[in-house]
Amino acid sequence: MRAPLAPRPAVIAAVLAAATAVVPLAAPRYALAADLPATEAPAGERTVLDGGHLDLAARLRDGRLDFMIKDGTVAGRTVWRQPSDVVLHFDPRHAIVVPPREEVPQFEGFGEPGERLWVDKDFASQEGLLWPGWSTMEILPSDLAGTVKVSFPKITGPGRLVLGQWADDPELGVRIGVTVDGAKPDPGSVDLRPFSHSHPLWILDTEGVYRITLQMTATLPSGAKVSDRETLAVAVGDVDASKVVPGEGDGGGDGGPGTPEPSGSPSPTPTPTPTATASATTTPTATATAPTPTRPPTTGPDPSTVPGDTPTPPPAPGGTTTPPDPPPSATNAPVATGGGRLAATGAGVALPVGIAGAAVLAGGAVVLLVRRKRAAR
Repeated sequence: MRAPLAPRPAVIAAVLAAATAVVPLAAPRYALAADLPATEAPAGERTVLDGGHLDLAARLRDGRLDFMIKDGTVAGRTVWRQPSDVVLHFDPRHAIVVPPREEVPQFEGFGEPGERLWVDKDFASQEGLLWPGWSTMEILPSDLAGTVKVSFPKITGPGRLVLGQWADDPELGVRIGVTVDGAKPDPGSVDLRPFSHSHPLWILDTEGVYRITLQMTATLPSGAKVSDRETLAVAVGDVDASKVVPGEGDGGGDGGPGTPEPSGSPSPTPTPTPTATASATTTPTATATAPTPTRPPTTGPDPSTVPGDTPTPPPAPGGTTTPPDPPPSATNAPVATGGGRLAATGAGVALPVGIAGAAVLAGGAVVLLVRRKRAAR
């Protein structure tokens, strides 16, 4: 679906004038660290999250690896939820319009100018948007032999879903590097170091309901493999998320337009009739295919990272023990298998930020900020 891009020369000129500014990374409105003790949501308690900070998190409990949603969308409170109980909703506030390539070339491969994309808070200055991240902050480096690997056995939906990161480019300065691409047979994977926190870029190009099956796998110091696999439902655009069935769904109730999932063509079943002249007819089921990206960007060298939060290490099962010393800050950087390193987050740190260009949100009120870092000449 296309939407006209309203030219706003004055806005773009003002944004470009700030290209060399140093912007402090203020503490987010949705706190990363909880003021109250974390709680566990009852199993089966369905929840729609459409704004604020949350993490797709890994933690160890009783020698098991658990993939959970660390819900921090309400400031000062953390709730651990089962992914199969949660629907993420990138509602119409998350829509942006792809800008002209001559103004913001970083969006090449993510749709044509004038088309819409739905993105997370990393792209826009508007408050209250979804900001889903990764977290292994409940796991110490001594708890594992290596990283937590996140793979994507299955991604279904009406369009393309991309998880990426800012990556250096000698010509563009900063561009969108692709780590996970739902349009590919092998979407990719992400390696997360223990005791780390980061945020990928979320980009979706079509309204409807997506279902992302993630598998987290790690190796214990004993050599034993542990893993957990869950399916997360993601609603995009003008969809009634309250009617979306979480998890793998039940084949219905997806609450919005354009929500086909890939499926095989059914075999026709003739309808018996009492007359010899009657013939059975069948209607084939359309098979949805994800759009093929045009020259998707490739990842470049690692972008800069900053340390993540440092929560109190979880107690060991079966009694109280003294945990190992906190890991050095060098361990707080997750690794993206696709090439670039995902940007870790922290409060109160000043980051040098440039502006590569601006795109107007579909509502026409908020300016999209794309960070640009000029390569040293």
